[in-house]
Amino acid sequence: MKKIILGTCFVLACIIGLASLRSGALKAGELTSNSSLIVETGTMESSISIPESSELPPIEENAPEPVNEVPTYESEDKITETSELSEQPISSESSTEQSTDVPASESSTTDSTTSSSSTASSSSTSTSIPNPSDSSTTKPSSSSQSSNTQPSTNPSSSAPTQTSTGKSQEEPTKPAPPAPASPSKPIASNTTSVQSNAFVAPTAPEAFSETSTLNLPSELKTNEVAKSDLNGFELPLLSSFKNKDHAAVIYEGIKQLGTEQEENYSVEQFATELYQKLFNLEMTDKPEKMPEEMTVGSLIYQKNKEKNVLLGVYIGEDYYLTVDDVEIEEDEEEEKTTSDSKVETEKETQRQVVVETIDLEEDLLVQELPKAKLSDYGKQVLADYPASMNFTENESAKNFIETIAEDAQKLGQEYDVFASVMIAQALIESGSGTSTLSLSPNFNLFGIKGTYNGQSVSMATQEDRGNGELYSINSAFRKYPNYAASLGDYVQLIRGGISGNDGYYKQAWRSEAKNYLRTTNALTGTYATDTTYGQKLNSIIALYHLTQYDRVKTTDSDSGIFIKGKEEIPTEYKSRMKYPDFNGVNYNSSGSYPVGQCTWYAFNRVKQLGKSVDDYMGNGGEWATKGKALGYQVSQKPKAGWLISFKPGVAGSDPRYGHVAFVEVVRPDGILISEGNVYGGTVISYRVIDTALATSDQVSYIKAK
Repeated sequence: MKKIILGTCFVLACIIGLASLRSGALKAGELTSNSSLIVETGTMESSISIPESSELPPIEENAPEPVNEVPTYESEDKITETSELSEQPISSESSTEQSTDVPASESSTTDSTTSSSSTASSSSTSTSIPNPSDSSTTKPSSSSQSSNTQPSTNPSSSAPTQTSTGKSQEEPTKPAPPAPASPSKPIASNTTSVQSNAFVAPTAPEAFSETSTLNLPSELKTNEVAKSDLNGFELPLLSSFKNKDHAAVIYEGIKQLGTEQEENYSVEQFATELYQKLFNLEMTDKPEKMPEEMTVGSLIYQKNKEKNVLLGVYIGEDYYLTVDDVEIEEDEEEEKTTSDSKVETEKETQRQVVVETIDLEEDLLVQELPKAKLSDYGKQVLADYPASMNFTENESAKNFIETIAEDAQKLGQEYDVFASVMIAQALIESGSGTSTLSLSPNFNLFGIKGTYNGQSVSMATQEDRGNGELYSINSAFRKYPNYAASLGDYVQLIRGGISGNDGYYKQAWRSEAKNYLRTTNALTGTYATDTTYGQKLNSIIALYHLTQYDRVKTTDSDSGIFIKGKEEIPTEYKSRMKYPDFNGVNYNSSGSYPVGQCTWYAFNRVKQLGKSVDDYMGNGGEWATKGKALGYQVSQKPKAGWLISFKPGVAGSDPRYGHVAFVEVVRPDGILISEGNVYGGTVISYRVIDTALATSDQVSYIKAK
């Protein structure tokens, strides 16, 4: 692919100061007496103080890989620790924890000595949901892990006594099926109380160490980031719906993603079945003019002179469900055989329900969902809704997310896992970074037992015999030099599996699950025995919009495919082009945009189509900022008919001025844009931009008025 550096999009206008845009920032939600952060689940005792400074040795560039052992996992609200941890690999000081791990007899070595009298404990200052003890992690224990197998007959009376719902087991739990399912019973709307300790981001540089210093096995890396079949859609919290019936529509629809349908299966059949199952309704096929605000469940039609064409069922946030042919990926063996034989064959396709985004708004008609009661089947679908926990956000969790999000996103992209799920699990297992084990100098976000580069910290735990009877043991938990190392170790677990079963978590991989809902479902019953574990993860993801970290970060080299002539446009995009070709007329009477520049074309293209933008929008890379200040609608979602603004230096644009273009077509796998100032003069060219760049924070979309 020939890379073309776009010409300068400089304009003879007053340059406006760029407003500072902060990606992913969320307005803090107010806490009430009965609500708080869902995930501050660690029993952070008031008697434990965080050292003001924790000097840690810097992570070495060529540090040895972690010991190859099978980790076990402990939920952080079950772990307490003395206020002063020994810097030795295993401390002689300990505290109590309740665990649902495998029977202690599986651990064959004892590397530490403890006594009940040395156990430090204090009463918890709060109760929180989700409680990691409910998560009930049940990973097989490695023989190299440290634990004292002698049951305690006289446990400290002040030790935490949370009860676990999980059972100890010797064999791995069978992975859950990769369907976005959830418990069959509705989950009570729980809220949590505020913990006494809020997360404070570590000040030590080591806590923010680059993930590039990690030595994860190269075979775990992915060559290509798998696309989510949700196509950017994020399942909302059930509590966010004014009309809960809408939640049933969304869930029933997305449950069908990835399921092969009959060859002649149509969107009309899909919509008819959806209405009949959920409401016992028949479609009337009487669309009207699109309202200012569409409701979930509405049928969307494309205007047509002969007959209006049904596009699909609206599910909110400019997304709708429809039916289309989907290419089926070959497995590794088939792909290798095809490559070796050099035989070119057409890719297999399946008829499936898919998620798409609305583009041509002005050409749409809508038939709103009639008022009707849910059928018995519909009520069950609503009861099974996968994000039904009633949680409230707070600043402590946001700070924690900001601390680990960049590393999580990078690891997720490189190692085929969903960063959204990784962050949600870290929030649950570490109590939003407030649990003792997750704080400096331990940085253990996931309660993993064992040693890491020879480093561990000893803590007393309470184990469940499987019948609710608890006994105390002493165990070593991995001690990491920073959060990045803890996240990397988690990735190695999910991608590398456990001893004797490399694919134990395979159904949770991004490439296998296809969307984060199936991943959370696959982790329920494998990573944790808590039957509501997936519900908790999905609700956290929805509350903090964590799917933004599943978006693929792009590089400046991802410029797309440049197309000089319209005849060279790929068929799948050309067939969807609805707008007339550019007529070449210069409507910029003020002369604010020099002829031939990208800004000149963008101004004239929307003017030709009956819309307009301001004469002084600044350089191409400033149009989103300037447009927002002038009252234009600005979004991160690509839409046909909108303008796309590239930040300076992105996708071959000028490193000083950026670039602006017009969006012609939006598809699930990318967008087609038309643009000026690529080949010089007033030549208008086209380009296909991959979804990864089109949905990244490197571009923004502006709707002309």
